[in-house]
Amino acid sequence: MNKIITITFTTVLALLSTVTNAASHSKSIYINQYDTNNDGNVHLAEFDNARQNNFNNTDENKDGAVSENEYVFEYQDRMDKQLTLDRLVQVKQTTVRFKALDKNENAKMEWQEYQASGVRSFTKYDVNKDGTINDLDPEPKRKTEKKTVEKTEQQLAQEKQNKLNRAKRLLRMPTTHDRKGFFIKYDLNQDNIITQKEFNQRRRQDFNRADEDANNWLTEQEYIFEYENRLDKKIASTRKAALKQTHIRFNVLDKDEDGAMTFAEYQLSGHRSFTRWDTDKDGIVNNLDPAPKKNEYVSNNKTAKSSNTNY
Repeated sequence: MNKIITITFTTVLALLSTVTNAASHSKSIYINQYDTNNDGNVHLAEFDNARQNNFNNTDENKDGAVSENEYVFEYQDRMDKQLTLDRLVQVKQTTVRFKALDKNENAKMEWQEYQASGVRSFTKYDVNKDGTINDLDPEPKRKTEKKTVEKTEQQLAQEKQNKLNRAKRLLRMPTTHDRKGFFIKYDLNQDNIITQKEFNQRRRQDFNRADEDANNWLTEQEYIFEYENRLDKKIASTRKAALKQTHIRFNVLDKDEDGAMTFAEYQLSGHRSFTRWDTDKDGIVNNLDPAPKKNEYVSNNKTAKSSNTNY
């Protein structure tokens, strides 16, 4: 069994705020990385200076160029730090889920308690109540928004930080909170139809896999260990795909194909990203810039398909 890493949740959030994990696909992360004076604006000179520092830190042997190994190692180091933090947060959330499902608070999640949450999920997506979830079911109605309450500056700042932390995440597990994740998890034969039988079969499989002593109830430890095992498989596949893409990116950026990326080559990509986000063309990227047009975004990112990465 995997051991749970002991670390306070407060420490995890603090670490999350310090990990540099720039993603050209997210303006919030883009500004967070390059806004070095924290004024909400990224000036071109500020951006260039930050890029130079990033390049210099990646150039470990200080020969003025970045090799493929240096480029991959720098990204791998950042990625592994982020994945470690993502994992810790996910495990923390799993503990919260266990307590929410253990309705009678006896530290045992019984099959009836586990299945009760499943029934609620199935009912949510089976909008037309025909016992099957498919394209005939409209999207579930959203819950009525709560009455707007004036928030303090501290609350707004925390919400902003939470949004940034979510954007930085690399580890994303299928979630039943959205229809896509629900189908990934429960459409066993991938025919875009989830029957009640199919759904119950998957729920029972998941429960039995976690119930290591087969006594028809789960301890918190069993529940967490089962989820950790799935997390670790996802981490392994995420790392493998990301590292493969990082090698590809290096070869794209190394225009003269000499195995040594110069700062000029590095900045070709950087200036494309700055130009894309600076949609009002005032030399500053901030939240006042309208979002890039979708077709413009795609054309500028044909070689930038891995998420949360810095060129």
